[in-house]
Amino acid sequence: MGTAVTQSALNALRTGLSALKAAILKDEAKILPIAGLPRGVWGAHYESPARAADAQAEKQATILLAATQLGMELAKQVFGNATAAFARLHVALLPGHPDAAVLLAQAEEALPPENAAAERALRQVLAHHTLRTFLQPIVAFPDAWLLGFEALTRGQEGSPVEHADQLFGVAARMGLSRELEITCAWQALQWLERLPAHQWLSINLSVLSLTNEKLRRALARPRIVVELTEHLPLNDARSLLPMIAELRAGGARLALDDTGCGFADLQAIEILRPDFIKLCITIIRSVKRDPAQVLRELETTIARLRNLGVGILAEGVESEEEARLLSALDIDYAQGWLYGKPRPADCFLAAD
Repeated sequence: MGTAVTQSALNALRTGLSALKAAILKDEAKILPIAGLPRGVWGAHYESPARAADAQAEKQATILLAATQLGMELAKQVFGNATAAFARLHVALLPGHPDAAVLLAQAEEALPPENAAAERALRQVLAHHTLRTFLQPIVAFPDAWLLGFEALTRGQEGSPVEHADQLFGVAARMGLSRELEITCAWQALQWLERLPAHQWLSINLSVLSLTNEKLRRALARPRIVVELTEHLPLNDARSLLPMIAELRAGGARLALDDTGCGFADLQAIEILRPDFIKLCITIIRSVKRDPAQVLRELETTIARLRNLGVGILAEGVESEEEARLLSALDIDYAQGWLYGKPRPADCFLAAD
């Protein structure tokens, strides 16, 4: 592209990555620059506050996914879609703080191998709309009355993108996360009319996908719950209010997914005022390991959310013991294997 153009693009990436880094790492204890990195390589050294081991693992996985997805979105803005897809922005998350040379070597080893078969499979399901929609029950708690379903997505059976982590991981690395989410939402929406009239359908969207005006209009209807995923930072929650108002005007409700393990905090919840939040699986697991401490902290948090008019859904409830412990809390809804595993939508509806 020429030296001047290349340098201009790298400068734009550096500026964008600086803002991205601040947003993604805002909950971490300390962020320090890394000196000595060559042109075209950016890094940050950060320390995390003390967390339980599984919560820490969940948080780091969220950081890596957000950096990959938002990094590719930034690259598309700077280079354009085609060039960004060719010149990938690779992201690695490494422990420790070695010197630049060691860091670069570790980053090379940590990069996932190019998987041409998985990339072809993803492009095929997007082009031919052959994603599979699964449904998982959402029930009233503690009575377990069936209220509705969350729509989940899988790739073609037996393909390299069959499972959700494969499907969305490849999409993030290719810069196709938004396109995939929007396709998933359209496909899930087709099942709404096949549900009984009193049951709702919950559909996941990130902030990036919520900006799709045509999809937003289609989702603005009764019996739809839009789950705003917390895998991406809610940097400016107020900017979402007009879009959320549009959804609600049509009869849809708003939920925040994976609360407690992602990026949303009480400030964002206070601004957005979702109809309910979903406590992430890591929190539910912690209740069983240390019930006295965790239940006490959860009771305080739930009371604050109640004061904001926010409902509570416990996600990942998989045993009678977990349900029994959670019954001490003011929880409205539950979801998890105890109430039903995700199943292909057509099988689930045929069974009902």
